[in-house]
Formats: sequence, structure tokens, C-alpha cells
Amino acid sequence: MSLLNKISPRFLGRIAWTLVSLIGKTLSIDVRGIDRLSPEKHKSAIIVLWHGRLFVPMICLKKRGVYVLVSEHRDGEIITSSLEAAGYDTVRGSSTRGGARALVEIIKLVKKGAQIAFTPDGPKGPKWKVQAGAVYVAAKTGVPIIPIIGSAKRSYYFNSWDSFQFPKPFSKSVFHVGEPYYVTGGMDAENIEFHRAAVEKMLVDLTEETDALAGAERGK
Repeated sequence: MSLLNKISPRFLGRIAWTLVSLIGKTLSIDVRGIDRLSPEKHKSAIIVLWHGRLFVPMICLKKRGVYVLVSEHRDGEIITSSLEAAGYDTVRGSSTRGGARALVEIIKLVKKGAQIAFTPDGPKGPKWKVQAGAVYVAAKTGVPIIPIIGSAKRSYYFNSWDSFQFPKPFSKSVFHVGEPYYVTGGMDAENIEFHRAAVEKMLVDLTEETDALAGAERGK
């Protein structure tokens, strides 16, 4: 067992948020389209973003009452601890563990007026490949899917499946909220797949646009 694996995930998460918060205070963040997440426009929403682009959104959405779906793997424990340190509420589960239970809880929260954030390519990828969970919840509840992307001009990219983008201090950054997308046409498998592919393209396109605005390496 490596030294890192011997350290408590919750302790690692708190340390991670401290570092994110400190670096976040140095970033020059251009925030675009944030009004699309206002309760006046969309009290309930399903927010989707890539697993590897959590850094900038984590800073920009804190204290807005957003719930975050996090996997039940060890890295999910670290992320949960970071998010809770930042003031987020979390729902545990993923496509591989606790998925059905988590979806039931999410649907209940959405129907009560919550905004829920998914990383639809998590917990293990493939990178930038949307899984159907968020689309299923949108079809079930009728609330919109809203894509968000964060990017920074100068970043370190982890050697991991998600190529996690970790902005360097004082980097020019962009937080971009895309147009709402509604899942219509029922819940049959063919329709869900149609919308899943459309959401995936929407997120990829928004990523490329946001990277260009930030001056970041594209496709990372």
C-alpha cells in the first residue's frame, strides 16, 4: 500500500479544498452565463460537467445550494470531503456503485426544487463520454440539463483517466454556463440514447469554446 493510500480520504479532501481555495483566490475568472442558473430562471436543474474540470466550477458555484453526485470509490471520498469543506451538499453513488439508490434520491431532490451537479463521464471514464444517468433524471422530472465548463490558460494536467485540469496561480480562467437542454420524447432506450449523445456533443462543444476563450490547451 502506498503512503498516499494510508492517509484518510477525508483529511486529503480537506487539504485539497484548502489548496483549491487558496489558488482560486489568485485566479482571474471570466464568468459567463451564470444567470442561467438563477432560481428565478431554473429553480430545479441538472448541471453537467466533466470530471476533469471540477476546479473552476467548484469555486464559482459554492454557496449556491447545489447538490453534487459523487462516486462511492476512494477518490469519491476525497472529492466529497473537499466539496463538504467548501459548503456543498453531496449525494453518493455512481454508475458502478449505489447508482439506483442515488438516482432515486436525486429525483426526489429535483422534484423538491434542487439543482444537482453530475460528472457524467465519472467515476472512471472514458473521458468526455457521457453516461445516461443525468439524461434519465431529466426525462423523468422534466427539468433542464445545463452544461458548465471551467478552464484556465495555464494549468497542470494530471496523468489520470480524466486529465484533471489544475490551474496554476494567477492564471486567466473562464467559467462558462451553457444553454439549457430539455429531454423530450419519453423514456424508451432509443430516445434516451439520442439525448445522451446530444448532451455529450453539447458538453464537448462548450469545452472547446471555453478552452478557446481561456487560451487553454484544447482537447486536454
